[in-house]
Amino acid sequence: MFKSKNSKVVVVGILITILVIALIFILLRDDRESDSFVTKKATVHTLPVTVVMNEELPVYYSTIGSVISDDRIQITSRITGYIDEVPVREGQQIHKGDLLVSLDSTDIDGAIQQAEAGVNKSRSALKDAQIDFERYEVLFKEDSVPENTLRKIRLQRDISRETLNAALAVLETAKSQRQYILIKSPVDGVVVERQKRAGDLATPGFPIISIEAEKSLLFKSFVPESQIQKLVQGDDITVFIDALGKTLNGQILRIVPSGDSVTRSYEIKITLNDLTALLPGMFGRVRFQVGTEMSSVIARTAVVERGGLRGVFVVDAEQRAHFRWLRLGREWPDRLQVQTGLSEGERIVASSVSLIHEGDVIKTGDENE
Repeated sequence: MFKSKNSKVVVVGILITILVIALIFILLRDDRESDSFVTKKATVHTLPVTVVMNEELPVYYSTIGSVISDDRIQITSRITGYIDEVPVREGQQIHKGDLLVSLDSTDIDGAIQQAEAGVNKSRSALKDAQIDFERYEVLFKEDSVPENTLRKIRLQRDISRETLNAALAVLETAKSQRQYILIKSPVDGVVVERQKRAGDLATPGFPIISIEAEKSLLFKSFVPESQIQKLVQGDDITVFIDALGKTLNGQILRIVPSGDSVTRSYEIKITLNDLTALLPGMFGRVRFQVGTEMSSVIARTAVVERGGLRGVFVVDAEQRAHFRWLRLGREWPDRLQVQTGLSEGERIVASSVSLIHEGDVIKTGDENE
């Protein structure tokens, strides 16, 4: 019994000794790590520091739209007739003076022939009336016929002359219809629709072809009523055309003052400075400046990325650097807008931020305060 108790005491003593040694080892290791941590955080850097300042930045509103033709022409016929040929197709580029539609001329040719016959008949009648008048005029001078008879003959001659003039006018009208048989393009543009085909009846007022003039392309978009008062005719804007992959400059040409009662939006038409390769219907994104705001802007060189997020090192009153996450906004080639995370007047490390760790001491080199 006594030996068993001594054995237990010995075992307990050994365990206690092991625990004490382990505890001392842990404490010594923590001290070493603590010393190393302090040493690491105490690194001194001589780097430029800048003061965060607010700037007045433009505020933009972006929306989508499409390229349109401001000069869409409906080609119609001035006369009634059957269409003989439509030599153009949808999407075809055309030039001013190109033939678009030719009509059957049978009816017009018949009208001209009929008018010519009427002219010939009226001319013969006038010739006979003139001969009669001259004969009776001689007889009247010889007192062979009364004055009343001569007056009637003169009246008949004058009526024949007016009948001939009317017949000539009908002939000119019939001939003028020939110019409407061949319908030509009034502008350079693109055929966007053919409403009629060969064999259809063309009548005045009903379109045969629709053309969009390529020299009058505009960009059309819609702006909500909350933004319309911030826009002014003539304002400079930018439009990005997806199909071309480029940004075009332009100006607001017209603001249609009547809004849509359902969407509460207003139509805006924009002129573009470069129409090269543009086609009606192309999709684009337009950006309007609708005001300004005060916001902080920092250099790109001051930003470091950690864990997928970006931030800066802020220098406190004791010249120590502390990392701070930021929410960034618009970006430029050399600057970034700070939406939240910094206040005006705070100091940040301006460059070489990848060398800094939390708590490092920053000695200012080029400090802008």
